Amino acid sequence: MTQSENSSRMDSDQVFHDAIHGSMELPPLCVEIINTIQFQRLRNIKQLGLCYYVFPSASHNRFEHCLGTCYLAGKMVRHLKQQNPDLEISDRDILCVEIAGLCHDLGHAPFSHVFEGFINENRRPDNRWKHEDASCKMLDHLFEENPHVREELEPDEIAFIKDLIIGESENSARPQFLYQIVNNRDYNIDVDKWDYLARDSHFLGIGKSFDHERMIKMSRVIGDQICYRDKTVDNFFDMFYSRYRLHKTAYQHKTVLLFNTLLCETLRSAERHLGIIENVYDMRRFTYFTDSILEEILRNEDNENLRVARNTLNDIIKRSYRYIGTVEDGNDQGEEPGNIVCEANFDYGAGNENPLVKIPFYERGNMHESFNYNPDELEEMLFLPGTFQLNVRYCFERI
Repeated sequence: MTQSENSSRMDSDQVFHDAIHGSMELPPLCVEIINTIQFQRLRNIKQLGLCYYVFPSASHNRFEHCLGTCYLAGKMVRHLKQQNPDLEISDRDILCVEIAGLCHDLGHAPFSHVFEGFINENRRPDNRWKHEDASCKMLDHLFEENPHVREELEPDEIAFIKDLIIGESENSARPQFLYQIVNNRDYNIDVDKWDYLARDSHFLGIGKSFDHERMIKMSRVIGDQICYRDKTVDNFFDMFYSRYRLHKTAYQHKTVLLFNTLLCETLRSAERHLGIIENVYDMRRFTYFTDSILEEILRNEDNENLRVARNTLNDIIKRSYRYIGTVEDGNDQGEEPGNIVCEANFDYGAGNENPLVKIPFYERGNMHESFNYNPDELEEMLFLPGTFQLNVRYCFERI
């Protein structure tokens, strides 16, 4: 491609039609990133992993989730700037926020969080593998393999994008509220969550009860953090309840948990012969490390070393286990040979605490000061559950 051809492709936004957000306009540099092999791998990683084996319509991928997060990130940061033109937000800052939203999941391995749990089984808490760190490494690799993309960004902008993905201002110095848009570590409200909750609810056929568009319109920056109008508190409770419902209905459905357990057994067995874990440390190999790892195991029928892994995968495909009930503490039902016990941990996103207490709100008559609701105030305002955390253990036996 000549320089003039490349420049012409970088002149205007491109419109993507999305099942969740409708027509999404994404900037030219984001489109250039999308059109790389390193980003295209996300087409082959299911957003919900083995949920697809239980909920057939949950076939969406990390690819479209990242496009949606990019779109919402741009929408959010532009709204905040419109609300207060004096904020230190440049057009380049907006672009960096959009790229961070686009690339925040570049580092997800096959089956996403299940694989993350598998690789961290024997690691210390301070030495855990995190997909956010891998996203930054894959972004570096993407730039190395596509210098025409890297040339469009300054080194300090690349550092800023990585910090936005991590959710901390470690290597860049921008207004703190910008780091709350893609990965908000302060109170867990960000565009990544809005997109996946809306997208997963849609493709699972569950529907959602919260309105992220309203949340965006009711947001503003106060004291260098993103705050929300006080009357949106009900909408935020609906959002956290939607998260809980998705976990209870789908993410931690008892059969999904069983399949995830069997998948981990498969990966442990195949790891000794395929060097699966090595893929996450070599970005060139990681580029082609997708959900197709299961097909690779299954099709090697002549490889006796993978026989145990194939048999375990067939237990998933043939549904070789049946649910026999929950296991209470002190009940040894799950200890019987051949039985599998899976534990579900349901909460609203903050363990046994009410996640709403951390959100900064503001009142219509006082848009320059923020406040937090205390638990007693929230108890009076909302119909809250008696507990925000629930643990359940499911038992299965081989048929």
